[in-house]
Amino acid sequence: MYNTSYLKINGFFLEISYNSTNLRVVGNLFRQHISSQAMRKIRLFSLAVFILGCGQSSSTKQGFRDTVVERYFALIDSSGMYDTSDISYKTLKAYVQNDTTLLRKTDSFIREKHNRQNWELWKDDIPLPQLDSLNAEEAYRFIFSLQGAPAYEAITISKRDSAFKLHYLTYRHQPGSPTFDRVREFEKNISKEQWETLSNKIHEADFWNLKNDNGYRGWDGSDLTVIGYYKSGDFKRSNYVHRWANTNLTNAFYFLYQGLLNKNERQF
Repeated sequence: MYNTSYLKINGFFLEISYNSTNLRVVGNLFRQHISSQAMRKIRLFSLAVFILGCGQSSSTKQGFRDTVVERYFALIDSSGMYDTSDISYKTLKAYVQNDTTLLRKTDSFIREKHNRQNWELWKDDIPLPQLDSLNAEEAYRFIFSLQGAPAYEAITISKRDSAFKLHYLTYRHQPGSPTFDRVREFEKNISKEQWETLSNKIHEADFWNLKNDNGYRGWDGSDLTVIGYYKSGDFKRSNYVHRWANTNLTNAFYFLYQGLLNKNERQF
């Protein structure tokens, strides 16, 4: 199991994963104020270009960078396995091609994300404090509902020092209505082992790299929204994922819903 640390370099954070025998530089660089989904991660090649380019003349360095970037795009185009709609890819390509129109669109998108934190998208729809106000080091909120039904289950897990908590709320709410009908609400402690199991399942689902919404919807089934918040020193990040029916996060949700809640505590 790898531990993760963040190194601040000129306003950017470098994500480094390591364990007792291995050091793995993931090469993820991103600004503190940009959400992980808005600027999802600049790839390792950009770090390599910077390091390998040091000590060379300007023209040689620029030529080397151009060559690496061209090879990177060629690799993506030939693999057919990379999401070219990803904002990091589109931003890099716009920069290389000096596409000012797309760069302006990207800048507007980032500014909107920076000014409107992820969990604020639900501040009028969830009668609970936002995750950044919980004074927690790490927190996740799972919001589950049947498609089209006005009933919701919001389950929040949080970690602060050696304390691990689970907060549960069932409520009814009509979209646009200022009122909430709280049906059941309670809080309880969970063990460190339970927290670590759930946290591992969330990370195995690649939560921090998932898109906010995949645009896939149906006429029935269920909706699941997961909001995440993480803080370590000066570093903060947040993300949310909204999905219909089965998702990458289903395994984590089932463990939370059926493993950490008793039958008489949950709705289903």
